[in-house]
Amino acid sequence: MNNSILSIPVEILDRIFEHCDDFPQVIALASACKHTHSAWVTSSPTIIWSVANSHIRSFDDALMAVRATAIVFKAYCAGTLPTAVTMISLSGKSKLPNVVELKEVLKMQHLVRCIEYMYLHSTLSRAHSEDTLFDDSWNGPHGTYPAAQRRSEMPQETPGVKNEKLDSFRDYFYRAMYRLLLAGAVLARVYMAPLFQGEKEGGKNSFFMRFGIEYGTMYWDETIDDSEDTHPTEADIAYLRQFPVYNFDVADSSEIGQWRNREYETCFGEFASWIIGDGRAREETDPQSPEDIEPEWAENRTDIGAVRELMLLLVAYSHFNVQFENSFRKRSRGGPYMQKAGNRTVTIVRFGYFQVEEVTMPAAVEDLTDTYLYADHHPALEASGGKDVSFKFDVWYAMQVLKENMRDSGVIYDIENPGPPPMLELWHFALRRYLNLGFKSGTFWMPRSIPVYYESIWYKEVGGGDIFLNPNWAAVQKYKPGVVSWDLGNN
Repeated sequence: MNNSILSIPVEILDRIFEHCDDFPQVIALASACKHTHSAWVTSSPTIIWSVANSHIRSFDDALMAVRATAIVFKAYCAGTLPTAVTMISLSGKSKLPNVVELKEVLKMQHLVRCIEYMYLHSTLSRAHSEDTLFDDSWNGPHGTYPAAQRRSEMPQETPGVKNEKLDSFRDYFYRAMYRLLLAGAVLARVYMAPLFQGEKEGGKNSFFMRFGIEYGTMYWDETIDDSEDTHPTEADIAYLRQFPVYNFDVADSSEIGQWRNREYETCFGEFASWIIGDGRAREETDPQSPEDIEPEWAENRTDIGAVRELMLLLVAYSHFNVQFENSFRKRSRGGPYMQKAGNRTVTIVRFGYFQVEEVTMPAAVEDLTDTYLYADHHPALEASGGKDVSFKFDVWYAMQVLKENMRDSGVIYDIENPGPPPMLELWHFALRRYLNLGFKSGTFWMPRSIPVYYESIWYKEVGGGDIFLNPNWAAVQKYKPGVVSWDLGNN
């Protein structure tokens, strides 16, 4: 048999590799003899790209997320702000993947499998979760849309039988989750700028003490005066507002709003234009909307695809962070699965936190039925030049402080132009800038009373994950310049 293999030209061997059904087959073929191993070593990037694109759902999106995460990880370890990147430079179309990157993609794939299982099977209510889109006063005691209800609305899976609707669900779900991880890494430099700018300017240790996680406890005696106020100050808030993304609380038409929106071109433009362009291209080549139906908000049919990708990303965000337990917030050491053998880890940068974290995942996703995924600051940072990055600046807390000091809070109940919560400025910018759209009135209405609460868009349609089964779901309307508002009323 080996003699037969030895007679196969290398270019034919490459084609055989590229037509393998999965990577275990690739490994088996590469291990057959020196001839096949040599072909694998020489052509592994091309082979990985071919096999992965055929057999790993949304492989290029996952690869881009892995590469963007690696850039942030390297920068944080050096104690520096991550560099800006172009989206095309992250794609396998620009640079073929290597074996190390493939391994990281497979870890990230397992993470999304965990998220998918929790999305459909978790028994946790997540009431009053600080990791949800809204804080306690918004999320209320009612929790999130039940996973069991989502599961009941899913097409039934029969082993060995192809289910197109289920495949479609997973295509949307996995792409959205990978792109959320990509967004977290790409936009880390935008949201973490106050930390690195503060270090460059110097004299910001008291700010870090007030806006970090345990930074004051760790370094009080060394760098922070005992007389320092432990509560955020007006000077702190003024410093944060030097950075565009920390000015979510003003109207687009205001002087500050106009400055912010101009700066958003630099902050969000690269990522936003990429996802808009991708959505338009998908709708042009593989339309998902019936030809005789065109929403009144769409200026052309390809806009439907662009909005779809933004809505997928939005719903992914609403379902992602709530699946985690953070050691640095809850002082937890994780659920029962943490005591089992065979756990896996993955390095990610979560959108909304923008820290480099190591997530520990169970080998069996079923272990997540009644517990959270465990996330911690990446241990490699502890011995690096960026050992304090994890503790000096907490984006989530900074947003809470700014929400409590909103400048336009006097018009918070205006119902004409509901603006997004703080972490949705990316979507607000992309919809307005490229599509002349905004969020639909009532999108963020979270009524306090039942049963009205259960009929709200955010609980029922976003919480129910409508877009994963109905790709034409969209909570948008024609853009209306106006005030910032999150709530239709305090009822």
